[in-house]
Amino acid sequence: MKNAKSSSHPYGLAAAMAFAAALAGCGGGGGGGGSGAPATVPVDTTPPTLAANAQITPTPGATGVAYAATVSFSASEALSSADIQLRCDGAAVPGKTVIAGAVATFTPTAPGLVASAQCTATLNGPGTKDMAGNAFASNVTLGSFTVRPLDCPTATTNEAPAYGGSKLVAACGNVFIDPVVPKNLYPGLVALMTSARDANKAAYGSLVAALSDLVVCDSNPCADYFAGPSHRNTTLPPNTYAGQYVTPRMTVVLTSATWNRNQAVLSHELSHVEVNARIGAQHVPAWFDEGLATYIGGEPDCSGVSAKGVADLRTLDLESTWVAYTGNPAKFTPTYCQARAEVAAWIAKNGKASVGTLLQGVGHGKSFSTLYGGLLTQ
Repeated sequence: MKNAKSSSHPYGLAAAMAFAAALAGCGGGGGGGGSGAPATVPVDTTPPTLAANAQITPTPGATGVAYAATVSFSASEALSSADIQLRCDGAAVPGKTVIAGAVATFTPTAPGLVASAQCTATLNGPGTKDMAGNAFASNVTLGSFTVRPLDCPTATTNEAPAYGGSKLVAACGNVFIDPVVPKNLYPGLVALMTSARDANKAAYGSLVAALSDLVVCDSNPCADYFAGPSHRNTTLPPNTYAGQYVTPRMTVVLTSATWNRNQAVLSHELSHVEVNARIGAQHVPAWFDEGLATYIGGEPDCSGVSAKGVADLRTLDLESTWVAYTGNPAKFTPTYCQARAEVAAWIAKNGKASVGTLLQGVGHGKSFSTLYGGLLTQ
């Protein structure tokens, strides 16, 4: 017979019982099932849906929607991916969708939507998933909306000119756009006219000039025909020309539809329109006309420009002389900025209202040099 002690647990009965209980609580000791089995974590297999209040924008059925509209909706839960697709007038609109929790927002990458376009926004179900990877059960139509018409500055309708057999598009009655320009750029181009007139109104106090025509080119043949071989943005009084187009009315020509300085350029050119209306058949020196336009429009940009472009501004009295002289790229910006500095100094001395008084006097036949006095920066 063995010693009884050799068959007992070395740590005592109580310790053995506690050890066995611990094993059972940890799922140890083999087996499975029963009250000691591990808890099962539920797997999310439920597809996401639109939220009960999906907060869809633009509101389905909306009219007069902004040109730069975005499309958004809220889902029933946080999303890991979303694919919103927008079609306007039957054409796909390029853009990018970003996610913030349960909200997805599509932003067009183009400058804007086409005016008066009929648009439909759709959610691509397979491409829209929750955080567990569940996709929408099917595609969802978020809604349709209508983009507002062009904000035309006038209701006047003029005949659109043509070049080389290609007729310009009459985006508005006085804004004519090269047919190569995408239609989603039209709202921004039309808006240039209003904002440029506002800049001139702030400078002159009020505007005397009627609304001019605006021709916007974006191709070499168009620029050749309306602006001439130099392709310079220009203002053309009635019955004049720079290329082959003889203007029936006061006309401003922009030679690029996408240049980021077009707002400043048009403000500059409309200053010439205003000066022309105020002086009629009388004459102001080209350096003054161009300096004033540069002062008002901020084009060209004179930041950091200090060098003079010409020894004596008074030698650039005629517009033809000015155009020929500044046709040299090295002389262009320094000369415009030199003229701007002179006009700015004169306005600082005499006050902004003095510009209108001077132009009125010239329009009534008084001498420009007598009214202006000597140059202040020469």
